[in-house]
Amino acid sequence: MFATWGEVQEHAEGDPDGRDLLPFVEVIDEHGVDVDLETLSRLTTEAHAEVTVSTAHAAKGREWSAVRIADDFPEPVDPENTTLDGDPIPAEIEPAEARLAYVAVTRARHRLDLGGLSWINQHPDGNSTDPGLLAA
Repeated sequence: MFATWGEVQEHAEGDPDGRDLLPFVEVIDEHGVDVDLETLSRLTTEAHAEVTVSTAHAAKGREWSAVRIADDFPEPVDPENTTLDGDPIPAEIEPAEARLAYVAVTRARHRLDLGGLSWINQHPDGNSTDPGLLAA
Protein backbone atom coordinates (compact mmCIF):
# COMPACT_ATOMS: atom_id res chain seq x y z
CA MET A 1 0.00 0.00 0.00
CA PHE A 2 2.94 2.34 0.64
CA ALA A 3 6.08 2.75 -1.43
CA THR A 4 8.05 4.76 1.15
CA TRP A 5 8.18 5.40 4.90
CA GLY A 6 7.23 9.01 4.15
CA GLU A 7 3.95 7.79 2.66
CA VAL A 8 3.23 5.82 5.84
CA GLN A 9 3.97 8.90 7.96
CA GLU A 10 1.75 11.07 5.78
CA HIS A 11 -1.10 8.53 5.94
CA ALA A 12 -0.84 8.21 9.74
CA GLU A 13 -0.68 11.95 10.34
CA GLY A 14 -3.06 13.26 7.70
CA ASP A 15 -5.67 10.60 6.96
CA PRO A 16 -8.36 9.79 9.55
CA ASP A 17 -8.18 6.15 8.42
CA GLY A 18 -4.48 6.10 9.35
CA ARG A 19 -4.95 7.37 12.89
CA ASP A 20 -4.41 3.92 14.42
CA LEU A 21 -0.94 3.80 12.86
CA LEU A 22 0.17 7.11 14.35
CA PRO A 23 1.43 5.77 17.73
CA PHE A 24 3.53 3.15 15.91
CA VAL A 25 4.89 5.70 13.45
CA GLU A 26 5.81 8.04 16.31
CA VAL A 27 7.63 5.28 18.22
CA ILE A 28 9.60 4.23 15.14
CA ASP A 29 10.43 7.84 14.29
CA GLU A 30 11.57 8.55 17.86
CA HIS A 31 13.55 5.38 18.61
CA GLY A 32 14.38 3.86 15.23
CA VAL A 33 13.61 0.46 13.77
CA ASP A 34 16.47 -1.43 15.46
CA VAL A 35 15.50 -0.36 19.00
CA ASP A 36 11.85 -1.14 18.32
CA LEU A 37 12.64 -4.61 16.94
CA GLU A 38 14.89 -5.38 19.91
CA THR A 39 12.15 -4.31 22.31
CA LEU A 40 9.54 -6.39 20.50
CA SER A 41 11.78 -9.45 20.63
CA ARG A 42 11.71 -9.27 24.44
CA LEU A 43 7.92 -9.24 24.74
CA THR A 44 6.12 -12.22 26.18
CA THR A 45 2.92 -13.85 25.00
CA GLU A 46 -0.33 -12.35 26.25
CA ALA A 47 -1.02 -15.46 28.33
CA HIS A 48 2.10 -14.71 30.40
CA ALA A 49 1.88 -10.92 30.38
CA GLU A 50 0.97 -8.74 33.34
CA VAL A 51 -0.22 -5.95 31.04
CA THR A 52 -1.80 -6.09 27.60
CA VAL A 53 -1.63 -3.05 25.35
CA SER A 54 -4.22 -2.97 22.60
CA THR A 55 -5.93 -0.59 20.25
CA ALA A 56 -9.65 -0.17 20.77
CA HIS A 57 -10.24 -1.71 17.34
CA ALA A 58 -8.26 -4.85 18.22
CA ALA A 59 -9.94 -5.07 21.63
CA LYS A 60 -13.44 -5.38 20.16
CA GLY A 61 -15.03 -8.59 21.41
CA ARG A 62 -12.46 -9.04 24.18
CA GLU A 63 -12.53 -8.25 27.92
CA TRP A 64 -10.05 -7.73 30.73
CA SER A 65 -10.51 -7.44 34.48
CA ALA A 66 -9.19 -3.88 34.48
CA VAL A 67 -8.83 -1.41 31.61
CA ARG A 68 -7.08 1.95 31.43
CA ILE A 69 -7.86 4.19 28.47
CA ALA A 70 -4.75 5.80 26.96
CA ASP A 71 -4.54 9.38 25.72
CA ASP A 72 -5.79 8.39 22.26
CA PHE A 73 -9.13 10.15 22.67
CA PRO A 74 -8.42 13.90 22.73
CA GLU A 75 -11.34 16.11 23.62
CA PRO A 76 -12.80 17.66 20.48
CA VAL A 77 -12.55 21.43 20.62
CA ASP A 78 -13.58 24.17 18.25
CA PRO A 79 -10.71 26.70 18.19
CA GLU A 80 -12.90 29.11 16.24
CA ASN A 81 -15.35 29.39 19.17
CA THR A 82 -14.00 30.36 22.57
CA THR A 83 -15.30 31.36 25.97
CA LEU A 84 -14.89 34.91 27.23
CA ASP A 85 -11.62 33.72 28.82
CA GLY A 86 -10.34 32.56 25.42
CA ASP A 87 -10.68 28.84 26.15
CA PRO A 88 -11.87 26.71 23.20
CA ILE A 89 -15.46 25.54 23.40
CA PRO A 90 -15.93 21.76 23.16
CA ALA A 91 -16.84 20.59 19.68
CA GLU A 92 -19.35 17.89 18.85
CA ILE A 93 -18.12 14.33 19.34
CA GLU A 94 -17.95 12.54 16.01
CA PRO A 95 -20.22 9.46 15.97
CA ALA A 96 -17.37 7.17 14.81
CA GLU A 97 -15.20 8.38 17.71
CA ALA A 98 -18.09 7.85 20.14
CA ARG A 99 -18.55 4.28 18.92
CA LEU A 100 -14.83 3.57 19.24
CA ALA A 101 -14.78 5.03 22.76
CA TYR A 102 -17.79 2.85 23.61
CA VAL A 103 -15.87 -0.23 22.50
CA ALA A 104 -12.86 0.82 24.57
CA VAL A 105 -14.73 1.47 27.82
CA THR A 106 -16.85 -1.67 27.61
CA ARG A 107 -13.79 -3.97 27.65
CA ALA A 108 -13.47 -3.68 31.46
CA ARG A 109 -15.15 -6.36 33.58
CA HIS A 110 -14.37 -4.92 37.03
CA ARG A 111 -12.40 -1.67 36.91
CA LEU A 112 -12.24 1.12 34.35
CA ASP A 113 -9.77 4.01 34.47
CA LEU A 114 -11.08 6.55 31.95
CA GLY A 115 -7.60 8.09 31.62
CA GLY A 116 -7.58 9.76 28.20
CA LEU A 117 -11.38 9.90 28.17
CA SER A 118 -11.75 11.54 31.58
CA TRP A 119 -12.88 14.75 29.88
CA ILE A 120 -16.08 13.03 28.72
CA ASN A 121 -17.98 13.66 31.96
CA GLN A 122 -17.61 17.45 31.54
CA HIS A 123 -18.33 17.48 27.79
CA PRO A 124 -21.84 18.60 26.74
CA ASP A 125 -22.27 15.31 24.80
CA GLY A 126 -20.84 13.21 27.65
CA ASN A 127 -24.16 12.17 29.15
CA SER A 128 -25.98 11.88 25.85
CA THR A 129 -28.84 9.47 25.46
CA ASP A 130 -28.69 9.76 21.67
CA PRO A 131 -28.72 6.10 20.51
CA GLY A 132 -26.58 7.06 17.53
CA LEU A 133 -23.77 8.12 19.86
CA LEU A 134 -24.11 5.12 22.15
CA ALA A 135 -24.42 2.36 19.57
CA ALA A 136 -21.48 0.04 19.17
